[in-house]
Amino acid sequence: MTQEEKKSLITRWTLAIVFMGLFWGLIWVITGGRYHSNVSGIHWFLDMHDQSFVKSQREDTTTLADVKVSLLKGADQNEVFGGPGSSMRVPPEGTVPRGYDPYPYSQAEIDQAGAALKNPLPLTAAVLERGQKEYEVYCSVCHGHLGEGDGPVVPRMTAPPSLITGAAKDWQDGKIFHMITMGRGNMLPYAAQIRPADRWAIVHYVRVLQKKGASN
Repeated sequence: MTQEEKKSLITRWTLAIVFMGLFWGLIWVITGGRYHSNVSGIHWFLDMHDQSFVKSQREDTTTLADVKVSLLKGADQNEVFGGPGSSMRVPPEGTVPRGYDPYPYSQAEIDQAGAALKNPLPLTAAVLERGQKEYEVYCSVCHGHLGEGDGPVVPRMTAPPSLITGAAKDWQDGKIFHMITMGRGNMLPYAAQIRPADRWAIVHYVRVLQKKGASN
């Protein structure tokens, strides 16, 4: 290769490198250099890069301004499924999921619920086992393992009434179910945490605790 050919080759490679540098530099400026992010420069081909839906676990700020959620209503009666900021959509007005019955009583209608609601579950070993399991998970922390109102959190809060003595022995099944569903006093609603069938199983188990307490 002659000296002139070497110079020509070097010139061509130099121009090619400069051109590629300018080309990719221009691409960097146009796009903002963030190919991995939705926050980038100009998008020439949007396709599915930017979508209008709210991604999973992301906050939807459009639900924060006009949504008021009251814990006293319980999860059965919240206007917005998931609460303010949730990306889950509001169901059409007047609709309920298949197989779901909205709870018909407000928190204050405890006497009506107590009189109208009856425990639909038979008293079986399986139901009692389920009731005991749910009671231990959700109730014993305040009411104690035997229903005496001496749960482990009591030293830090007002002690709840005993479930095995006093007025609690005269509560109807429906009244206990209502208090689990809608809350009472310092107790918040547990409708979101405990399924209706499991609430009724807890009612059966509370009756067992009352009988044990009466025999001691």
